[in-house]
Amino acid sequence: MSATEPTDSSAGGQRRWGKRLGSASLVYVAGALATNLAKFLLVPFYVRYLTQAEVGTVVFLQAVSYALARVYPLGLGQAIKRYYVDFADEREADRFTAGIWWVVTGVAVVLSAVLIGTVPAWSQVVGSQIAPSYLVLSIAIAALQGSATIPLMRYIVRQQPGAHTAFSVAQVLTITGAVLWLVAVEGMGVAGVLWGQVGGYAAWAVVAGVVINAPAGWRPRFTRLRESLGYSVVLVPHLLSIWGITFVDRLILESTVSLAALGVYGIGYQLGTLLTIVSISISNAWLAQFFRTGETERGPRTYATTFTAIFVLILFISLGLFVFAPEIIAVVATPAYGGAVVILQLVVVAHVFHAANQFFMLPLFLVKQTTHISTSTGLGLLANVLANVVLIPPFGIVGAAVATVLAYLVAACSSLAFAGRSYPVALEWRTLGIASAVAVGLGAVGAVFAEPTVVGVLAKAGLCVAFPLALFYWPGAPLVDREGLEALRRQLPGLRRPTA
Repeated sequence: MSATEPTDSSAGGQRRWGKRLGSASLVYVAGALATNLAKFLLVPFYVRYLTQAEVGTVVFLQAVSYALARVYPLGLGQAIKRYYVDFADEREADRFTAGIWWVVTGVAVVLSAVLIGTVPAWSQVVGSQIAPSYLVLSIAIAALQGSATIPLMRYIVRQQPGAHTAFSVAQVLTITGAVLWLVAVEGMGVAGVLWGQVGGYAAWAVVAGVVINAPAGWRPRFTRLRESLGYSVVLVPHLLSIWGITFVDRLILESTVSLAALGVYGIGYQLGTLLTIVSISISNAWLAQFFRTGETERGPRTYATTFTAIFVLILFISLGLFVFAPEIIAVVATPAYGGAVVILQLVVVAHVFHAANQFFMLPLFLVKQTTHISTSTGLGLLANVLANVVLIPPFGIVGAAVATVLAYLVAACSSLAFAGRSYPVALEWRTLGIASAVAVGLGAVGAVFAEPTVVGVLAKAGLCVAFPLALFYWPGAPLVDREGLEALRRQLPGLRRPTA
């Protein structure tokens, strides 16, 4: 398979290629914005057409589907990202991917059948306030989701951001349209949300099957399955830990607070995950190139410089979400959801650490030390469980949000420690520390403006503008320089090499 480095090694050729690479990452970000915008537009829709208790039910069921969808593929999506580039022949790489799709689909069907068959037994303990029929639908949604993610893995490793974006946007719009129709027009409530997702994901599971198997000539290859499983199965504890971090708070909240309170928590939590749009998009754009260049002589230095630029960008976005949290909730929800403001702010903080953890894991994927990934995420889960058990009884949904912060903080620190043992990670701590301190200080000032007012909005906008200005004009050695920004642009691949 062709490499991605430019054939023109001149400075002009490098600059032209860098611009194309940067535009590719923008395509990923634009696609993620479009797909997530559709999801976030459902928030005010739910607030209008569902009661708070029904919103709480949807929040719980979405957590079930999301968590199971992360576990069903057995980490084999990561195997596609890692091994696809090793094939010299593109058709063989596609046959390998088709084999992975069939395995993932089969595992999802079997595990879902087991869970659905035992719903009457475990639903008395998990989701005792939720109708068993709703739990069955959420399990089916998870199975269908897992099958439809494999094409996205193929697009990422093939560096096809346009195809990735088109698939994602079309899928989300289809599912969102079905949900809107069944809830708003047919008046089906929670059942409409679930059946809309079942129908939409079922249709796209079929599309995924065609997209994956057609390039392979409908001849899946399983000869490297054992090697792929050896790489990915050790990620299952990691996936289970992600499942736990995602689900434990809802599980405990569902049994200790009202569904209405759970609805408030879910609205704030979902809006807080806006931050992951940028971090995941950049990770997807950077991943394939990092796997190709990470072990070169300049790899570690480029990794550190690129991470600094990315993390500063994440801090800037998180600052905006944090200070404008009251305005965001006021726009998308009603006063009854006022408690979601602090949840949104805490989840934004949590996802700063979550974003850092995503990038700290990349060196571990590179050197195939995936066992350490499972360990670090497991430590995050342990912190999450303990914090939820301790904090939810006295503090309710706020305690659950704090537990999420602690979980991702522990996971990030653990991933960084493990990565440092296997890869020469030398982060630019001065820049990272000053940027973090500036963001925290500005966020604390913005928190003073708790009520949405014109003066408050102007003041918060000024604080957001002050963040990059403070970094550019910080005394002493520059914190943000052109070299760092150029490194970021060069390390966000997504297009084929330019022709001469």
